[in-house]
Amino acid sequence: MALGRVVALAKALNWSLAEMQRATGVDLGITPVTLVGEGSADVYPLTAALTLDNPGPAIDHELVTPGLKRPLLLRMDSEEMLGVTSASIRPGSTLHIDQADTTPEEGRVYVLTDQDGAHVRLYTTTRLGPVFRAENRTFEDIPATEATIIGRVVSVATDYDPNLN
Repeated sequence: MALGRVVALAKALNWSLAEMQRATGVDLGITPVTLVGEGSADVYPLTAALTLDNPGPAIDHELVTPGLKRPLLLRMDSEEMLGVTSASIRPGSTLHIDQADTTPEEGRVYVLTDQDGAHVRLYTTTRLGPVFRAENRTFEDIPATEATIIGRVVSVATDYDPNLN
């Protein structure tokens, strides 16, 4: 069964994937973990990064990636990271962000803001200096000096299944 269908079944039964694994005995590759706080958090649109004190209504609720010091869950609603490398992030994915990690490191993906809004970009150094680069090259680089880092994207949750039509 494809992962998207397993996730849909777990949601229909109101189970986490770990609960489904325990109840069915089928190894889903889920290891027991200690989750942050209650273990789940509201998911907000990417634009909530602009107003973290008042993010507006949540659009979903998901389990939080373990180990985040200051978790923030945002929905990827842009195509700026859509591409073919390991940094690619599909629109509709949920970004698990650690707001405690704001020191840029080469090759890491961050949520940031600038005068044009909220963005998800890969930090890299070019011959012109450090920039935040979109995977989708139709979007321009953002000079690191013009950006405010909200946090590092630690993991990405998606229900994308390339086998579905």
